[in-house]
Formats: sequence, C-alpha cells, structure tokens
Amino acid sequence: MSIDVRYHKALFIAVISLVAFLVFRFFFGYISPFLIGFLIALLLEPAVRFLTQEKLNFRRGLASFLCLVAFAAAIGGVGVWIIGAVTREAAAFLEAAPIFIDEMHQMLSAYPLYESTLANTVEGVGEWFKSQSIRAVGQMPEVLIGLILVWVSAYFFMKDRKVIFERAASLSRKFPEWVRQYSQTVNERLKQAGIGFLKTELILALIVAALCVGVLWMIGSPYALMVGLIIALLDVLPILGSGIILWPWAAYLALTGDFIQAIWLLVLFGAVTFVRNALGPRILGDRIDLHPLAALMAIFIGIKVFGLAGIIAGPALVIIVKEIVKM
Repeated sequence: MSIDVRYHKALFIAVISLVAFLVFRFFFGYISPFLIGFLIALLLEPAVRFLTQEKLNFRRGLASFLCLVAFAAAIGGVGVWIIGAVTREAAAFLEAAPIFIDEMHQMLSAYPLYESTLANTVEGVGEWFKSQSIRAVGQMPEVLIGLILVWVSAYFFMKDRKVIFERAASLSRKFPEWVRQYSQTVNERLKQAGIGFLKTELILALIVAALCVGVLWMIGSPYALMVGLIIALLDVLPILGSGIILWPWAAYLALTGDFIQAIWLLVLFGAVTFVRNALGPRILGDRIDLHPLAALMAIFIGIKVFGLAGIIAGPALVIIVKEIVKM
C-alpha cells in the first residue's frame, strides 16, 4: 500500500469522524426528523418498487403516498388498540394506588426516619411529576412539528429518490476521485446498516415486549400489557433500562411477603438484560456485518461520546473505518 493511499484513508476517516462528532453531538436534534424520514423511506423502498413495477405501473409519487399511508395506518391501528388497553390498565392502577401506598406506610412506619423521609420523597416525586408534566405539555407543539417533518420528509425521500441521489452524485463529482470512491462504498454500507439497525431495534423491542407481557400475565399481574410495554420502551434507552421498574417492584413484593412473584420479576430482569446485552449485539452484528463484541463496544463508546445519538453514531463510525481499511 502506497503512502498516498494510507494518507487518503487516514484523512478520510479523520474528517468523517470529526463531522460525525459535530453532527451527532451538537446538531442531532435538528436533523433527527429528516434522518428518521430517510430511514423510513429506505424501509419502504421495496414496497414502492413493487407498486411501480411494469405489471402494476403506479406512478412513484402515488406509490410512495400509498405505502406511507399504509405504514402509518398499521402503526396507528396497533397504537390505538394498545393505547385503549393501556388506558384501562392505567385507570385500574390509579384506582388501586392508594392501597399500595397504605401498605407501604404500614410496613415502614416502624422506622424512626420513615415519616420525614416519606414526606420528602412524596414531595420530591410530586414536584418531579409536576415539572415533567409542564415540560411535556410545552413540548407538544415541537413533537407534533417533528412528526409532521418525519412523514413529509419520508414522502419526498421516496418520491424524489432518483432526483436526490442524482444531485448527490453530481455534487460528489466535485470532489477528488479517491474521496468519491470511499464515499460510494461507505454510502452503500451505511444504507444497509441503517435498515439493519431499524430491523434489529424492532426485533428486540418485540422480543422484550412479548417476554415482559407474557411473564407478567403468567404471574397474574392486572397491568401486564401496560407495564410490559413501558419496560420495552425503557429498555431501548440505555440510561434507564428495565431495572428502573423491575427492581423497585420486586423489592415491594418481597416486603409484602410475595417472594414468588418477586423472584419472577428478577428472573424477568435477567432475561431482558440477556436479550438486550447478549442477543442484541449478535442480531445487530449479523445485520451490519460486525462481530457482536465490536457492535457492543461501538454502541457503548458511542453513547459515552455522543450521548443517546451514539446508539447510531457508534456502529456507523465503526462500519466506515472497517470499509475504508478493507479498500
């Protein structure tokens, strides 16, 4: 390998790493709706191609619109059913909450510091819920605008796919040949990895949700669907995870004398942790052509460097470096 080739590879990796750091560290919140829209467009591209083939002969704009509507309807239909079921379980939980609080009061009233600690805890929790509720209401317009941008950008990414890629190719011709060569290879691999990442997260979320709902239903929890889905959502966030619900719940059951259910919850925590930390990197590694250990390290280091966006940025940078080194 010549010195020029090694220099070009090192320079390309350094520039891409710097750009990724700046984008994911400081600008991810601004580009995330368009990034999500682009990933949705990639996910639905096979369906669009099916509708635009010679036998069906749909225009690409109409095919893109129909696929996006069908995708949104599927998500919306499932969402409405889940929201209805979760709302019923949440209402039942709120109705039973005073009973749980009274039981905890009776169990902990023997401790001298209990009264002051409980008062401070309740006050702190109340203030937290109040501040978070105000914050959530204040962010609703921003969330709504973000959702609109996701669907609109996804539509245009699908409808004008050819034009967008042609303009990107035209812009790339202004760069040196070695930059275009590396960029083309990286672009293809990142598209494959993006679809693989989406499928991996969907598979893991479905596995965790099914596991949690199934175990909670088996032990007779009246809030199986609500809590199971909440755990599945929290499990996607490495900072929180399933333990934020399962550990306090298991401790409460153990204090009330229900050791069997407490043990089941700890077993569930272990199973969810195994799925996320052991099975997750393996599935992701298979789909983006990385060793499970490399995928796990990329995600962990990415989160440390870029924050939550590192879940995407970490593996993406590893893929870029791997492909450039292979060339």
